[in-house]
Amino acid sequence: MTTIDAARRAPSLRFGGLLWRIVRHTNTLMLPLAGKAWNPLFAVVVHRGRRSGRAYATPVAARRVGQGFVVSLAFGAQVDWYRNLVTAGGGVVRWRGREFSVSAPEAIDQRNGLAAFHLIQRLLLRLGRIDGLVHLGDARAQSR
Repeated sequence: MTTIDAARRAPSLRFGGLLWRIVRHTNTLMLPLAGKAWNPLFAVVVHRGRRSGRAYATPVAARRVGQGFVVSLAFGAQVDWYRNLVTAGGGVVRWRGREFSVSAPEAIDQRNGLAAFHLIQRLLLRLGRIDGLVHLGDARAQSR
């Protein structure tokens, strides 16, 4: 499945968008905690605006797998970080105190994606009915 297909099948916002509005305000609280060496649960996606060219940093639930990351699309494929990475062909993920150049997101099967997360994380993702998962491959590994 291509990233365009994944964007087309993007689910509507959960809970009428209420959760999305709450998270938009808590992102500023979460950003200083995400991507740190002691925090393997959350990463920071660093991306440039599609139209503005402005730099953005967004905290996301992510897990390191082989040559990349599995990242949950908690609010579907309409989120800016996802759309910006697709347009730019990649970006940067800050995880556990290191920065990784990554390729554009690729939709992955829910079963394979959830397997990357710890049991508690999988339960939380299922409770939140978060079924959109993408793989961000290491850009350096793909350029070799």
